[in-house]
Amino acid sequence: MKARRATFYLCKNIDSRRLRYILHKLENLETINPEILKKVIESKKCYRRTIILTDEELKIYEKYGKAINLYLNYLLVNEDGERT
Repeated sequence: MKARRATFYLCKNIDSRRLRYILHKLENLETINPEILKKVIESKKCYRRTIILTDEELKIYEKYGKAINLYLNYLLVNEDGERT
C-alpha cells in the first residue's frame, strides 16, 4: 500500500503524535456510549490536523471510512473523562 495524506477535523486541539495514538486505539473500539456520541455530534470541530498515514493507519482509515472523524472525536471526549 501507498502512504496517503489524511485530514481530520477535531473538537480538541491535539498534536499529530496524540492523533496517531488515538487513531490506533480505534482498532479496539467495541462499544459506544450514546450520551457521549451525542456530545460529539453537537460539538464544533474547530481544529484541523493533516498527517501522512502509514500502511497500518491507512487500513484503519479505510475500515471506518467517512465516520473516522466521528470515532476519533468520540475517543477524544471519552478519553478525557467528560462523561455525564
